Order: sequence, then C-alpha cells, then structure tokens
Amino acid sequence: MRRLPRPHHEGVLLLYADENSADELEAVLTQRLDVDLEMAQMHAEADVWHAVRDRGFCNHGSAVGYLNPPVHELQKRLKLGELACTAGCETIFANDEDWYVNLDDPMLNPVPLPRRSGIGGGRSASHPGA
Repeated sequence: MRRLPRPHHEGVLLLYADENSADELEAVLTQRLDVDLEMAQMHAEADVWHAVRDRGFCNHGSAVGYLNPPVHELQKRLKLGELACTAGCETIFANDEDWYVNLDDPMLNPVPLPRRSGIGGGRSASHPGA
C-alpha cells in the first residue's frame, strides 16, 4: 500500500491526504476565535463580580453550611440547613436557594464588607429578624 506524501505545515496537523492546509487553518482559527469570545465573556462577568467588591459590598462568593461538629467558628452560629457567607460579610442564609439568589445578584440585598461603610444589615432579606 502506497502512502501519499503529506505536506507539513508548521503548527497544523493534516488528518487526511485530501484536505488542504486552508481547511485546517480555518478550523484552527475558528477555534481560537471561539476561545477568545469565551474568554472575553468570562472577563466581562468577572469585571461585574469584582465591581461589587470595589463598591464596598460582599459578593457572597463562598459559603459554609451547618456541620456538627463544626469545623469553622462561623458554623457554630448556624442551624440545620443554613449557610454563612465566608467571602467577607458572614451573612447567614436560610438555605441553599437563598444563598444562590444573593450569589447571582449580590446587589439585590447589598451587604457592606465589614471594613467599609454602606447600606445593608448583614442578614439576607429572606431571613428577617435574625
């Protein structure tokens, strides 16, 4: 069986003898464009995320739940099902759904970071009086 010579193009691996380098190069460039667009979208979302903190409010980016025995000091204050923000404000959330709502839109109920002044109270809106 005779093999056809495969042209060598730097950085481009041709998989079939009948494809040309333009086809493969177009695919490579399309993939790079897709990655560039995805990265730009992630950077835009991160900019919004960090703008919340730059304005002095917590973005509730991490939380711990109730655990017995507690591992973190903050968990001692929690009841079964509750979560506490560990991103800076220590807000107590009633449940996972409450945390996710505040995580998705931290300015829905803005909670100031402890070392800055601002509005808010330290407890989530769905956990009044706590």
